[in-house]
Amino acid sequence: MTGSNELISRSARSRQDNLKGSAKLFNDLIETSKNLPTTTSELGTILLSVNEVKKRAHELREKNNSRCDHTKAHYLLAGSGLAIQDVESSLKNLESRQFLEQNVPNKHDGDLDNYLRTKKDENILSSIEQSLALASKDFDNFVNQNFNLDWQQRKEEIRENFGVLIKKRKTSDIAAGAPLNRSAPTWGRTGRSILDGESRLNVNENYAMRDKFERYARIINRFNNARQANHDFPLTSEFIQTFDKSTDSKYRQLLESWQILDNLHGDRDIVGSSKRFLERQFLTYVDNLYEKNPSEGLPTNINKIKSFIEYKLKNSNNTWKYGNLTIVNGTPVWALIFYLLRAGLTQDALEVAINNKLSFKKVEQSFLTYFKAYVTSENSRLPQEFVSKLHTEYNQHIKNSLDGDPFRLAVYKIIGRCDLTRKNISSITLSIEDWIWVHFMLIKEDISGDDPIYERYNLEDFHNIITSYGVSRFNNYYLQVLLLSGLYELAVQYAFSISEIDAVHLAIALAYYKLLSVSNFHGISDDDLITLNEGKREINFAKLLGNYTKSFKFSDPRIAVEYLILIGLIHDKNQIELCHEALRELVLETKEFTILLGKINRDGTRIPGIIEERQPLLYVSDEKDFLYTITEQAARRADDDGRVYDSLLLYQLADEYDIVLSIVNKLLAELLSNTDLDQPILNLDDNSETNPVLIAKKLINVYGSNLEISKTINPKNKETCLLLLKLVDIRKCYLAQQWQRALQKIEEIDLVPFEDELAARKKAQDFPNLNLNIIRNIPNLLIITMSCISNIISQLNQSDFQTDPKTQQINALRKVAKYCMIYAGMIQYKMPRETYSILINIEVGL
Repeated sequence: MTGSNELISRSARSRQDNLKGSAKLFNDLIETSKNLPTTTSELGTILLSVNEVKKRAHELREKNNSRCDHTKAHYLLAGSGLAIQDVESSLKNLESRQFLEQNVPNKHDGDLDNYLRTKKDENILSSIEQSLALASKDFDNFVNQNFNLDWQQRKEEIRENFGVLIKKRKTSDIAAGAPLNRSAPTWGRTGRSILDGESRLNVNENYAMRDKFERYARIINRFNNARQANHDFPLTSEFIQTFDKSTDSKYRQLLESWQILDNLHGDRDIVGSSKRFLERQFLTYVDNLYEKNPSEGLPTNINKIKSFIEYKLKNSNNTWKYGNLTIVNGTPVWALIFYLLRAGLTQDALEVAINNKLSFKKVEQSFLTYFKAYVTSENSRLPQEFVSKLHTEYNQHIKNSLDGDPFRLAVYKIIGRCDLTRKNISSITLSIEDWIWVHFMLIKEDISGDDPIYERYNLEDFHNIITSYGVSRFNNYYLQVLLLSGLYELAVQYAFSISEIDAVHLAIALAYYKLLSVSNFHGISDDDLITLNEGKREINFAKLLGNYTKSFKFSDPRIAVEYLILIGLIHDKNQIELCHEALRELVLETKEFTILLGKINRDGTRIPGIIEERQPLLYVSDEKDFLYTITEQAARRADDDGRVYDSLLLYQLADEYDIVLSIVNKLLAELLSNTDLDQPILNLDDNSETNPVLIAKKLINVYGSNLEISKTINPKNKETCLLLLKLVDIRKCYLAQQWQRALQKIEEIDLVPFEDELAARKKAQDFPNLNLNIIRNIPNLLIITMSCISNIISQLNQSDFQTDPKTQQINALRKVAKYCMIYAGMIQYKMPRETYSILINIEVGL
């Protein structure tokens, strides 16, 4: 027994070793098979059942009983590292242990029907797998071809943007059956976004900033209202009123700047208007000072200036700050003349000169003649006949006089424009405003070629002095200096360092008063607010407003429109185009379509958005075309982003009703095909804004009652929509288990065969020509049809009475089921895999 047990044990171990060796061998084969062609190759797939494997193995044995020819197998397995003899041995081992199935027909001799059904299922599944493999291959080829085409298209677009291609391609495609221009919008000449610049501003940062933003926004809204009504609007005065009393230096700069601008607008003479502003400002200061410290006598201009001189030029011990002043009756007469000129009181200054002519020195006797000629001239210029005489006297007696009155030198220098190589008056203390005023008095714009070089001094020369000094020389008055001298672009740029929100509105006011030079392009870097064009400074006005709008375009899109339409203030063709681009960009980025573009009422009437309300300020030649372009581009962007309901609204606003109906058909078809048959299509909380069924019903009613709209709709689209709505009714009856009514409605729509086999074959042939939205719902419709037939037959069979009409009805229903199955069999590979199995199971139960 022991020997017998050992023999059995050795035999078992041998069998185990053989099994392990076989397992190892076939594991190696599996690993090697990974190098064989895959499903993506043209060799197809290996889908053999176990019975087929046995059958083919048997055929091979029949051909060569004595010895197998392994020649081809050697080639096949040459790179696998396996000996063919080992493979043959392993196969015999598997066969001996009955790893292969026995003859299946013999196994099912007692159950032929079951075998046939199983064979039928195998054939169906095999065919489906083959169809899927071919479809996968076709899809891969399609993707490869279209990817290459798309890449080529993108490459050409990039080349166009960089100016490599001279001629642009014309691209168009068909969206839902309607031809549309599908070229993507680009902003500006380099595709740079207007609303996507750099901005440190956040108008919602805190309460104070938000309050300031809203106060400015209300002014801009009223400003646009006035422009739209062709009324004048005191823009600068309105801005000034937003400032309250404050001693902050930056705050005072801004307030004084607005006051300067309020006095400058409407006057193209920068020097003259700025000089008059400084004179009025000085006189106001003198008046205020006089009210605080009234002196004896009448409050005349001369007495007020005298009071100012007492305050300005006397020390605390009541002595004069300057030792060489010409004092007459306790008043420095030359200082009085100078400050009267400073206040713009030239007639009063002449009166003082006449009344004090006896006090003039011998070298000053001719001054009165010159001064009279100066004051009475039209342009406050000394007549040329006196210029050379005054210059001679100035150079010989005034300029280098050691004991001369410093204010006498200043008066001579101003009225005679003397010694322009040294424009400053260093002998007396001047404020920044005084210094600017003196330069304006010396500037002469109408210089002729006959004028000596040393007498030439114009506004451009003054600009060079200011820019060379820079902000450090003027402390907290630099913004005012820039505005007074006409350097408006630099003023806006510098204002940004004080307050961005104030800088933006300063630029708006300058643009409104036609004082701002604006660049005709915006394809520049965000830091380049100002560019030079042939030596002239120009500001990127569109980018400036775009940067500002970026801060609140999402929180306040309506206000954003009010600002962006101001780009067209310049009323230049290029600026108007930039304005339109910015509005399109705002619509696409914020997606606030109802606010910006409008909406459609329940009755189909249109409510305009803010852009349409402001059309008169957009300077568009064709208002309808402009709105259509914005709306249609926004619709395409929404469609591409998968925001279907937004695209529906936008296509309606663009009057693309046929596209609207196509989109609704697609939504409705998806809802019907994706909703389980035991689930309702409509719920109680659904509304006409989101449910495709309600949307479709509303559109059919609105479009059907409007002849103009009906003309624009493709009849096939309308037919598809009506047919889909009938499918909704069928689903409703089916869910309510109204089998007979559902079947009646299915027969009415004539999508599945009810007549005979010929009709079934005809409908199968016509199947590919159906609308895609209908095709995707045929599978569910077939299941509903077969289910209704099954339930009706079941009800009839449960009846206690068997009558001929009932039998005839059952037979008729079975015929319809047969026709439906013929139809389903012919299109089975165009339906989901499980559909045909469901239909077969229903058919078996009939």
